[in-house]
Amino acid sequence: MFLNQNLKAAILIAALVMFSSTPFARGAETGGAIVGIVKNKSGEPVAGATVKVTHVDRGLTVTVFSRAQGRYTATNLPAGKYTVQGLGGGFQGVYADPKGAVEVGDSQTVTADLALTTQQDFREAMTTALLAGRMPEGDGKTLIVSLCTDCHPHGLYEIVSRRMDRDDWMAVVEKMRSRPYGITRSLQIPDEDRDVVVDYLAKQFGPASPPLDTSKLPDTWVTGPAANSVFTEFEIPAGASAHDVAVDSKGIGWVSEGGYGVIGRYDPNSYTYSRFPLPGGKSSATAIAVDGQDRVWVSDGRNNRLVQFDPRTETFTSYDLPVPPGGRANANVIRFHPNGTVWMTIISANRIMRLDPAMKKVDTWLVPAGVAAKTNVNPYGMAIAPNGMIWFAERRSDKVAQIEPRTGEITEYDIPTKGAVLRRMAADVDGNLWFGEFGGVGKLAMIDYRTAEITEYSLPTKYSGGYSVDVDRTRNLIWVNEMMADQIARFDPRTKTFVEYHIPSHYSSVRRIAVDPSRPSRVWYTAFYLDKVGYLDVLE
Repeated sequence: MFLNQNLKAAILIAALVMFSSTPFARGAETGGAIVGIVKNKSGEPVAGATVKVTHVDRGLTVTVFSRAQGRYTATNLPAGKYTVQGLGGGFQGVYADPKGAVEVGDSQTVTADLALTTQQDFREAMTTALLAGRMPEGDGKTLIVSLCTDCHPHGLYEIVSRRMDRDDWMAVVEKMRSRPYGITRSLQIPDEDRDVVVDYLAKQFGPASPPLDTSKLPDTWVTGPAANSVFTEFEIPAGASAHDVAVDSKGIGWVSEGGYGVIGRYDPNSYTYSRFPLPGGKSSATAIAVDGQDRVWVSDGRNNRLVQFDPRTETFTSYDLPVPPGGRANANVIRFHPNGTVWMTIISANRIMRLDPAMKKVDTWLVPAGVAAKTNVNPYGMAIAPNGMIWFAERRSDKVAQIEPRTGEITEYDIPTKGAVLRRMAADVDGNLWFGEFGGVGKLAMIDYRTAEITEYSLPTKYSGGYSVDVDRTRNLIWVNEMMADQIARFDPRTKTFVEYHIPSHYSSVRRIAVDPSRPSRVWYTAFYLDKVGYLDVLE
């Protein structure tokens, strides 16, 4: 059933919740500044330190990096009280103001020097990629890094810090295969790979193994082009589980709150976060996208539907999707075809779906690799080529595929790397399709839409976990987030070079990045585990 529901009055009266915030807005006409010098424990100024400036009342954190002579500058800050924290080289320091916080007024500059004298907490200093680097080599390691890092809030810490015999490790792995803690997806691992993983765990993390050495912290400093950046993060309601973010033509960020079935709207100009609950009761929200008319589309897998929200009228339109046998119509990605149809990868049911909103018709295609293997290959990322062909990535089959929209014919192509664990996909200005390879050491890959030739590029950080991809279409630069390394990388196809930008919040589990079409040097992201929405500004 297709329902057109005008809930404007109800939303304004009861459901719309406004969270006032004041994020860093590059180019703002007014704002204060906090400046200072960062010194190490020996009292020497240091470049490359991370400096977090947090508004006490508004859930806002602006992160900058110290430069030559240890100097840092955080500008265009809204008025209010701030805490100031510095991190670097395994040490940290907090500005010790007698009043407990630094107070900043409009157009006021306040000085707050920092000394990094206290050792960082081990878990806060590490990332999943760094923990993977601490794991001994051996059969099973790549499987663990590739498959066991989706659901653990602290990446691999829960694994590398434990010491158990083989029977206990087997019990843990078996528990992970049966939807533990009510999560949507179980650990998807066949018996033969399960045994390889358990053997590795029992050998490397058995009762006789030495405990995890938490005294060795990474000697991390952010220098070079990566330091020429600013991160802004805003806290959204706890439990929101922000899965995706999309950006409209005006630079407004739209967030899918999976935990509450809510569409969030973050405005970096008016400094507000607004929430629009999906109609019809308890809902979920996973994929989110903005079409050419700035209407917001979101997948509601709980209710097997696709929902359109028009911000101008604050009205919803719901489109029911066919319920797959034994599954849910849960879209992982939403894409808009030039002919007006809406395409989706149905990750939960081995299907591709196409919605024709004008005709109120849904077409469905099964993914051939999944049919042949009698399983769900988790169709994941999707993009549309200039010739109108639909391309998608298969998470569990090491294949990418294209579908001819007129005939529904699907052609699949093997990826060179086995165990690639394919993720999100985007098309560049030339029509080539880029996607993240989460498995193994992590790669960024490109497929030529004319020849289907695939080229892979290893990400600079080992075990980084290439995930979501988007494109700066003004300069044809490719962006990919490295989930396990808590980084966002920019790749220049002309020079074949990367720059990696360091997300200040570790274990953030970024599931989606989105380049701002109104400001291509800004890349938005959501922190799934930390209930945050944020963006990276590259200062050029």
